[in-house]
Amino acid sequence: MSLTDPSHLQMRALHPHDSLLRLIADSVPALIAYYQSDTLRCQFANRRYAEYNGWTPQTILGKTVREAIGEPAWQVIEPHVIRVVAGETVQYVREQTLPDGAHRVIEVNLIPHFEDSGLQRGAFVLINDITTQWQAERAIRDSEERMRKLAEATTEGIVFHKRGVVTDVNEAMQRMLGYALEEVVGRRILDFVPEMWRQTVSNYVVDGLEEPYEAAVIHRCGHEIPVEVVGKTMPFAGGTYRLAVLRDISARKAAQERIEFMALHDNLTQLPNRLYLMERLDSILAMARRRQGTVATLFLDLDNFKLVNDSLGHHAGDVLLREVAQRLKQAVREADVVARLGGDEFLIVLTDIANHDDAGVVAANLIEAISAPVLIDGQTMSVSPSIGISLFPDDGQSADELIRRADAAMYRAKNCGRNNYQFFAPPGAAPGAGGLAAASP
Repeated sequence: MSLTDPSHLQMRALHPHDSLLRLIADSVPALIAYYQSDTLRCQFANRRYAEYNGWTPQTILGKTVREAIGEPAWQVIEPHVIRVVAGETVQYVREQTLPDGAHRVIEVNLIPHFEDSGLQRGAFVLINDITTQWQAERAIRDSEERMRKLAEATTEGIVFHKRGVVTDVNEAMQRMLGYALEEVVGRRILDFVPEMWRQTVSNYVVDGLEEPYEAAVIHRCGHEIPVEVVGKTMPFAGGTYRLAVLRDISARKAAQERIEFMALHDNLTQLPNRLYLMERLDSILAMARRRQGTVATLFLDLDNFKLVNDSLGHHAGDVLLREVAQRLKQAVREADVVARLGGDEFLIVLTDIANHDDAGVVAANLIEAISAPVLIDGQTMSVSPSIGISLFPDDGQSADELIRRADAAMYRAKNCGRNNYQFFAPPGAAPGAGGLAAASP
């Protein structure tokens, strides 16, 4: 039991000459006094109480409450004194300016003292100086208010949570999620996180990590929003909370994806470029090795394309190339790859074909599709392709080797009159050897 506990103080009446009790009372940090109920005169005061009011423990004895604390203080506390004299235990907090000008905040307890007969004899006064605590609490309140204003002023989403359960969000976060405040508070953070990101978010929440990371949140309508998250652990509202700041990075992600697309695709036709092709073909060949499959590489060049540019201009040539690109994509499977190598040269990779004949069928279809008339600036024109074909694993083991041999086969198609396809054949091979074939009319 604390020496300043009111229940302890009521165990016995204080005697002004009790030296042991005075020693104890003068040793505790609280201000302690005892007043008679009928006269309101001081019967006992420890050193801190007396000096706090400008007296000594000896000179304050016999003084009324009014005399002991001064007229300004008496005007403030008189209603409380009336209540304790009536037998009520009273507790209150008040601010006070000391004679030396110091500003203090005190917590006052007035405890009536009754004899065994039930007659009220006096009242204990127990005062604790809570200035430091009060200043700290005010600083926290001021800090929380500033934080609240800042949270509402920012365009970034802010979430307060405790052990992964949302306690508060700002308006920006409500807009990002599409939910009202009352629909979010009390729910788990992971309720708003896509499945693929939940483990990452959970790790940061549980471990209290504070470095930035990327994740995503789910809008009420179901679409995902990519976000950059920064989490901080901090005191708030009397406890330790996690603060998470979320920045919508949709625009940044879109820009990154566009840059990556441009780096790997042809600007004119939007087809994959040579860089993308080589990476993709390497992975296709690796899978074919594991499955012991067959891959066909078709090198396609437009016949007499220069005449189009010379007669109709480069704009017409660009329109024609874009049309050819679309026809090539429509003529093959989704798993196959169509790329533009440059100029009027294209490469088609047929993944996992059954045999030599499948490649010939696709090549014939490509010739038919590309040869169909094209309307450019009111003029109808036609263009034909020459196609060379190489096969994995028969004609080469690497992407470079297959492309070179498909290119060689394409030149053979040119030499055979254009508008046809040819399979790769080793140098010196007799006509028809090595898969040599012509497109069907």
